[in-house]
Amino acid sequence: MKVTLENISHSFGSKPVINQISLDVPKGEVFSLIGPNGAGKTTTMRLIYGDLKLQKGRITIDGSQPDTKLKERIAVMTEDRLTFGRFKGEDYVRMWKMLYPNWNDKIFSSFATHYKFELEGKVSTYSMGIKTLFNLALCLSTGAELLILDEPTQNLDPIIRAETLNVIRDFVNNEQKTVIISSHEIYELEEISTSFAIIREGDVLYSDTIDEAKEKHRIVESGEKVPVGNVIGVVNNQTLLKTEDEIGSYPTFNQIVLGYLQGRKSFVPFQ
Repeated sequence: MKVTLENISHSFGSKPVINQISLDVPKGEVFSLIGPNGAGKTTTMRLIYGDLKLQKGRITIDGSQPDTKLKERIAVMTEDRLTFGRFKGEDYVRMWKMLYPNWNDKIFSSFATHYKFELEGKVSTYSMGIKTLFNLALCLSTGAELLILDEPTQNLDPIIRAETLNVIRDFVNNEQKTVIISSHEIYELEEISTSFAIIREGDVLYSDTIDEAKEKHRIVESGEKVPVGNVIGVVNNQTLLKTEDEIGSYPTFNQIVLGYLQGRKSFVPFQ
């Protein structure tokens, strides 16, 4: 599913959170939203799947505005992992089966067996790591064409983190689904993402594919001559440039993200 955001803005009371964001999320890709706490990532995701009412701008999914029927094709994993106090694991499975006509029992059973879900136990008593895996299993089992995942590796140990990232990547590659993911783990996002947007203070600083971003930027060591007008930011005494000149070296994804975030410490409303 292709997702398009056109000049969306959102405020909570008198506090603006999103400031005229425009983004294109191509079908069949893992699209990452990257930024510090309070940047507007979760609010953007909530607007896409309809948890918040859109105040300004336009959001379309496969060219249509979200409605009840379209939501059957979207599965969401929220960061807070809220649970119903009395619901057992098996209760959630029954509920999600009713919500999603393309539910896949085999996928969920594979997760339940591998991670030993206590389906007869209350989900509220699960550890935070198991809650994360349980929610991810529910989302991946829905048959939904668009997954929106907020911090999908939160509270997982390194081995299981790597395992879940591989599962998400295979899910997109094999099923031609679309995933929008938010995480603070830049190295993890580079492993599975094809495209991304860097967000700060409700504004998109830069958006591109990972491969194109690396082609369009260079890292110059301290003391080297820096072309005028191309400086993005400074990362560990190295300068990140957006240029096609054959200077310096190609940056890592981490350097690109940090360069944009650290390079925007000054308030520049007219840039």
